[in-house]
Amino acid sequence: MVKRMLLLSLVLLLAISACPVCAEETATPAQIKAGDILCFGTPDEACGFDGKWLVLDAEHTNMGTEGLFLVSLNLIGGEDGSSVLFRDIGDVSVSFSNRGEAYAQDHPGVTDYQGSDLQRWHEDFLNTHFSEAERQAILPTVKSDAGIAIPGFGIPLPGAAAGTVDFDPAENILNGDKLFPLSAEEAVSTAYGFAGNASRVALYKDAANGYWLRSPHIPTFPLDVGFVFSFGAVVDYPVNAKSMFAMDTYARPACNLDRASITGLEPLSVISSKTIWRVTFQGDGLSEQVYDLHLPEITKVPDVQRIISIVLIALPVFLLALVGMAIWLILRRVRKKRKAFQSTLLKGA
Repeated sequence: MVKRMLLLSLVLLLAISACPVCAEETATPAQIKAGDILCFGTPDEACGFDGKWLVLDAEHTNMGTEGLFLVSLNLIGGEDGSSVLFRDIGDVSVSFSNRGEAYAQDHPGVTDYQGSDLQRWHEDFLNTHFSEAERQAILPTVKSDAGIAIPGFGIPLPGAAAGTVDFDPAENILNGDKLFPLSAEEAVSTAYGFAGNASRVALYKDAANGYWLRSPHIPTFPLDVGFVFSFGAVVDYPVNAKSMFAMDTYARPACNLDRASITGLEPLSVISSKTIWRVTFQGDGLSEQVYDLHLPEITKVPDVQRIISIVLIALPVFLLALVGMAIWLILRRVRKKRKAFQSTLLKGA
């Protein structure tokens, strides 16, 4: 009898130890934290989409309601890998001397996100790279944005006399959108982890590039909207990317997620305290989608604002030194001529 009891106990212990997942080991949405990476959607190498989403807020949407607020970890391009425009207005070019006032006057609403090419790109991307269950789990977002002034390069420029980059408020700029660009205010929010330029840098196919924001610039540049440069600075840029200097422009979609729709959460890797989760949503079978677990390596980015500030401080000193040198050379030449003249007078006497 004792032997039978021992054998039964051993069998029970082996059965318990062989149990692959116990209740307390099952991952739940409550374990997701800001800074983690959620993997969902269908990766597409052609446009650069790898299915990885950075968690900006693990408790609330950007509307302040319960949910998750996410942004794509990396940048995404057109279906063929091309740049993405905010709005295609042809070859209209913007400069400090010609800011596009005439075009803006004839085409009101040119910087509106609603109805823009960029909004249509987000709608098309949602329909082509996500399952029905994933689309249902992404919450429609209705939101108005307040105006905001962001420190620019710290110097007065034409259209930016205070040295800031100023954005207009926008009523119902998101009106049921599921995928959308960040606002300028969200892109500089320390609550979302954007503590400096390096935190905003994002890669397109392993190379740092610029991406659009949804915020319209104030009328001093009537064709400009918010933009994040490749080195992370939040600035403004013409909607068609036609300016004094050209660069590639990409999308970095954000979205709000319904936590209650998450039915499966599998930790794929933990890198520098960031957990990478593969997510399954209500209505889909357990996800077996394969995702690249490589995280982007952001090298040290140049502090352009500081560089410009140093240049601006040094430039007047340099110019003053040049003026001083020129005055000294002129006086030296005058003295030489005076001495030569005096010498000639003495010889004549």
